[in-house]
This record gives sequence, structure tokens and C-alpha cells, in this order.
Amino acid sequence: MIKFGMNLLLWTDSFTLEKDKPLMDRVMGMGFDGLEIPVHAGMTVEEAKKIGAYLAEGNIPSSALAVFFPDSANPVSPDKALREGAVEAFKLYVDCAKALGSNILGGPFPQGLGYFTGQRPTKQEWDWSVDTLKRCAEYAGKEGIAVGIEPLNRFEQYMLNTVEDGVRYVQEIDMAHVGLLIDTMHMNIEELDIAAAFTYALPYTNHIHVSENNRGIPGTGHACSKEVFDAIKASDYTGWLTIEAFNEGAPSLQGPLHLWRTFAPSDDELARQGLAYLKRMMA
Repeated sequence: MIKFGMNLLLWTDSFTLEKDKPLMDRVMGMGFDGLEIPVHAGMTVEEAKKIGAYLAEGNIPSSALAVFFPDSANPVSPDKALREGAVEAFKLYVDCAKALGSNILGGPFPQGLGYFTGQRPTKQEWDWSVDTLKRCAEYAGKEGIAVGIEPLNRFEQYMLNTVEDGVRYVQEIDMAHVGLLIDTMHMNIEELDIAAAFTYALPYTNHIHVSENNRGIPGTGHACSKEVFDAIKASDYTGWLTIEAFNEGAPSLQGPLHLWRTFAPSDDELARQGLAYLKRMMA
């Protein structure tokens, strides 16, 4: 059964139980089925266990999200130490996801976020990336965590931009618990027909981000059309539909994601309106 989720990066990327318990309660009070929690910005396993206990107490399901910061973890780097750094960082992300009680960890894992060489990706970089992610995914599988590989638009990543790239990537990894995380905002930039791309990608997809073309309120632009939701309803997909939107709440990502302005009158209003739109589209 599809669940409606809300990515908490809208409000914060430095997540603790003490600070963010009221936020979690408020978001769940809006009618979401669960939460998506960032685990890349200083999250520890100890803190994740505290949050996970609180989520379990409230019977709140969750997904986890992370990115690689290329100065310390980068699967496509010619520096082997940075490729090894990606494996170690990923293991921490998996441990945090498990402690949260999440069953899936998603993110743009084929490379460090915002890393570019100024050239097209090479076969060597592709091989480094796939080999690194295979090691990451093996660890996730042992811990019972599914992995969602996210293609990003060309301004944030150069390894995987289209769902076609993404399908080829997960096919090379070839593990049942590894699939695609597809995102309407990135697809709005890179795909000629978003709904058709959904239809192609959904058999390989284990997580979905609903994000408007300007990263604001879903349904107010042109990335989250009715045709996209019709494609989802016509498929066998039963995972999360998670709103990923941004305003001013994720300082660690403002540079890599080019978040130079606000996208909604308030964070809470963005979430409320977005959820109402998702429920209308999926009815």
C-alpha cells in the first residue's frame, strides 16, 4: 500500500530527538503516513536509536535519506581513499537507518554531491562507482535495508541524470534490494516526458520523491502533473510517495543544491498543501 511521506529536510538537516520531537509530532499531525529523516549531516547511531525508539513508540514508519560529501566520500574519485570513505560513510548511514527503524535508505549515491570534473563521465568512473556501490549495497542487504539510487539533474551530478542511466546502473549492481529513487524535479529537467519516464522506471523503482519544478509546493508547477500520478496508479508500485521540498531549512545543502531563495510562504504550509495535492491525485 502506498504511503505518503514528508522529507524533514524542509525544516532541518541537523536532526536530533531533543530538538525535533515537536517537528515530528507537527508533521504527523498534518496527516502524513510517515517521515523521511536525513542521516548525513552529523547523525550518530546513538542519536538514531533515540529517534527510532520515539518513532516506534508512536508507530511512525520512516525512510532515511543521505548524500555523500565529496571532500570525504566520493565513489567516482580517482583517490582510492575517497572511494573507501564512501563505503565507510554508507555503512554509518545504513546503521542509522536501521536504528531509526527505516527499511529503505535513498540518495544520489553514485557520486559525491556537487562534484564535477568538467568532462563527461568516463567508463573508469562508472566502474569505480558501481564497484563502490556494490560493496555499500552488500552491507545494506546484510542489515535488511533496501537502497534507492537517485539520478539527479545535470547541475547537481554528472554520473546519473536520466532514469535510463539509473536503470542501467541498478541492473549492473544486480541486487534485489537495490532499486531506483526517482524524483519529479530532476526528471522535469532531464526527461522529455516525465509520465513516460515513470512508466519505464517504475518496475525498477523502490522509492519516489514528489518535488515541484522549483522545489516548492507540489501541484503549483509543472513537474507533478496528473499524468505522473496516473502512471503510478497504473503500476504495481506500493512504496513511499514522499514530498521532498526545500525552503531555508537545510544549510548544508544550500550550496550543492543552489537553494538561493525561498519557495513557499512557510514550511508548514508547503507540507500541508503538498499532502492535500498528493491525496487528490492518488484518489
